[in-house]
Amino acid sequence: MTQKQQFKSWDQYTEEAQLPPFELPVSKDETLIFPALSGAALIQFQRAYRAGDDEAMLMVLAGDQWEKVEPLLAKAGHGAFRNLVIDMMLYFDLAEEVEMQTPDGRKVYEKDPRTIKNKLRQGYRVVGEAGSRT
Repeated sequence: MTQKQQFKSWDQYTEEAQLPPFELPVSKDETLIFPALSGAALIQFQRAYRAGDDEAMLMVLAGDQWEKVEPLLAKAGHGAFRNLVIDMMLYFDLAEEVEMQTPDGRKVYEKDPRTIKNKLRQGYRVVGEAGSRT
């Protein structure tokens, strides 16, 4: 006899999806709070991610805090902008995992683009990509 499939309720899905917000202290008196993305915002984020549009990604991640984030970017070097995007992606588990092969043939998995870039410099390669001749 087969057992009836148990389905989750919408409330269960939404409860499981709860994440604490990302907090960005900007001064002694101010901390910007970024909640996890809604489903609709996730669709926008994924479009920007596929296009490699860091500004659009941060705009979606910042949500209604964008007007406070944009002036901060004008005062900082470009690395601060990129690192904020990456840190928020990692915090909310939005970065895609990349399978890499070590120089000695082992496989490792990484999500942080900064770490991936460093590993490529160390002779790692992304699995599924052809090696270069140089």
